[in-house]
Amino acid sequence: APASALVGPSFKQIAEKYAGNAGAATLLSAKIKTGGSGVWGAIPMPAYAALSDADLKKLAEWSLAGAPAK
Repeated sequence: APASALVGPSFKQIAEKYAGNAGAATLLSAKIKTGGSGVWGAIPMPAYAALSDADLKKLAEWSLAGAPAK
């Protein structure tokens, strides 16, 4: 669910953290592509380097919107 955190942040937390940040989609796209750790705790987030830039942007925008169902 968008408001639940299982591993890493919930989509709601992502949307709240980056609210008002005009460059958030670009920043988040890069983070999704490369993965990382430390931003949301000790658990590392996996990298998704095989995704196209267009798909990364869609995923970032969807996450920033709070992961709407439609």
